[in-house]
Order: sequence, then structure tokens, then C-alpha cells
Amino acid sequence: MRVAITDAYASPTIAYDGATYAKAHGDAKYTTSTLKQVLPAEYTKTVECGAAGWYGEETLDVEAVHAVAPDANITYVGAASCYDDDLLDSLSKVVDNHLADIVSNSWGDIEANQTPDLAAAYDQVFQLGAVEGIGFYFSSGDNGDEVANTKVKQVDTPANSAWVTAVGGTSLAVGKGDKYLWETGWGTEKASLSADGKSWTGFPGAFTSGAGGGTSKTVNEPFYQKGVVPDSLAKANSATGNRVVPDISAIADPNTGFKVGQTQTFPDGSEQYSEYRIGGTSLASPVIAAVQALAQEANGGKAIGFANPSIYAKFGTKVYHDVTDNPTGSGLAVARIDFANGVDATDGLLTSVRSLGRDSSLSAVKGYDDVTGVGTPADGYVQSYSRPQGHH
Repeated sequence: MRVAITDAYASPTIAYDGATYAKAHGDAKYTTSTLKQVLPAEYTKTVECGAAGWYGEETLDVEAVHAVAPDANITYVGAASCYDDDLLDSLSKVVDNHLADIVSNSWGDIEANQTPDLAAAYDQVFQLGAVEGIGFYFSSGDNGDEVANTKVKQVDTPANSAWVTAVGGTSLAVGKGDKYLWETGWGTEKASLSADGKSWTGFPGAFTSGAGGGTSKTVNEPFYQKGVVPDSLAKANSATGNRVVPDISAIADPNTGFKVGQTQTFPDGSEQYSEYRIGGTSLASPVIAAVQALAQEANGGKAIGFANPSIYAKFGTKVYHDVTDNPTGSGLAVARIDFANGVDATDGLLTSVRSLGRDSSLSAVKGYDDVTGVGTPADGYVQSYSRPQGHH
């Protein structure tokens, strides 16, 4: 199985970091075919795009795919910058050279910034990919309904394309022996511990982040969402119906998230490998891409291609966890202690409480919803793509 990942730029230490991380966590050893990179001759707009900030994104995507699907061969396709023409170029390379059947993309912008011709350019790449049997997966965003961020309720793009699988996010509780306990939609409100340490100031606090979702204003409702997505969502912006995001989801909440290992420059100027906790739908997208790689493997290597029709066809079956915001009925939150300076304890610690399942105006409810889509893959999901021969 071949998985491609697109982001801007490329981490100079990815091979070392990936191998070090795998060794530390008992993941499969990387071989020379596990990770390939397709990079441009030169990078541009490195200051405007904060190039080094993208290194962590690549590192997360590669390490998450490898952790979940150790046999997958990963091709990282770095864009020359974070601008649309360069990101489009990297997607086109995947399609033109059929570098993979599954493509994970943990980047995006707000729908308001997408012009019709840009939307058409992206869709053309996704449609050409679909014909080749290539499926594209996009993070749905980390700002909930975007109101706190942009003052306007809107979805992210290219996740809004009818031709991609938009991946939303959850908070995940895991018990003893890695037993699945429950999930909520990923949405966080944060309150700080009071000075006397006896209460939470302004509980539950302000919205900080959560899975992107909602109803597009520009993309029509695709056929595969009809009959699954409730009219209250599909027709929120027009009587004829629009695309609703996301389609499927996976772990995203950094409070229940994923450890990533990366070589970084520290405030004292030293450069060293260290591990830190991370999340976001930037984690959910490569996790789903990796699960799809496992499904493809279970199906004898046959490409899944554009997955949405099949994802929605399985709606309401046992292959998904139907995620809701309050699965225990008691309300849920995580207490968290952070270094005040983000590096070590020298400047003291900050204690806060992060409420779970509070994703701005979006909510995870029974059935399809605008935080988690159809839900998260459960036992049997991977096998659901394999078909016995001769039965149709």
C-alpha cells in the first residue's frame, strides 16, 4: 500500500526523527522503501509561510501513518510554499505519476478565501485522481465553526470539495489493555485554576479549538450525502442543499492525542530530538489515511479510490462508532498541567481544565453530525472493504 502526504516544505531531519521515534515506541523499523520524498528544486515564500512550522506537520503525518499502517510505503510530496499554486502542484505530482492510492493532506484555508476558479482547479485534480483510483483525505480544520477565528460561520477548504474525504476529529478515551472506552466530538473550552487552587475561573471558559465542520455555502450537496445527512444541516444555507463537512473522523484532541518526535531548536540554541503531545484534525487525517491503507491491504491490495460513496453506504452499521458529545451522561473534561514557558518547569506550571465535546456551535449527536461525520472506524471497518469473490 502506498500513502502520499502533502504539506509545504520538508523537514531536514525527517528520516532520523521517524526512525528514532519508531525505535522508541516499538513501531516497525523504517526501510529505505518505507519513506520517500519528492521535493521541489527550491522553496519560496519561506518567511510568509513560516517554513519551520511546517516541519512539525510533516513529522506528525509521517509518524502517524507509519504507527497505524507499518507496512505502508510513504511518499512525502513537499510543496515549494504554502500558497495554493504550489500545493496544487504537489497534488498534481501525486496524480500525474500515480505516486499513491491514498493521499493525506493536513492543511487548508477558510471557504471565504476560495475563488470559484481555485475550487475548480482543485476539483480537477481530485477528479483525475478518482479516475486513477486515488483517494484524497483532508483535515476538516481546527477552529470549529470558524466564528471565533473569522467572525463568520464557515467550513474549511479543500475539505469542502465534494471529491475529497473530509476528516473530522474526536477526543478518545482508552482503558486498560488499549480497550476502547468512549469518544466525544473534539471541541475544547478552557478555564484556568484560580489563585487559591480551589476552583476553575470562569468555568467552562472560552472556546480554544475543535474539529472543523458545518455546511458549505458554495458546494452543492453530493449524491452520497443524500438520505444520510439531516436536512437541518444540508439545507442550512440553501433550499437545494449543500455539502456538509466532515465525512468521517478520528482522534484529534491534543488532550487525548499523539506523541510526536522531532528534532527542534530550543531557546538555549541547542538542537535536539524531543517528543511532545500533538493533535488537531492534522492528526485525524493521516490516521484515517492509514486505516484506509489497512483496509486496502485486507482487500488484497485493491485500491479503494474515492472513498465517500463507500463510507456513506456503511452508515449506521457496526463498522462505525457513532460519536456523541456526552457519552457518559456526566459531562467530561480533562485537567492539564503545562510548562508556563512551553519548554521546562523553570518558569512554573499552569493548571487548566479542558471541557470535552464543546465544539463552538457544532455538535456530535446520534447519527451523522457536523463534528464527526458518520463516526469513527470500529472493529470490522477494515474488513468491510474485502469482498468474497463471486457475490455482488
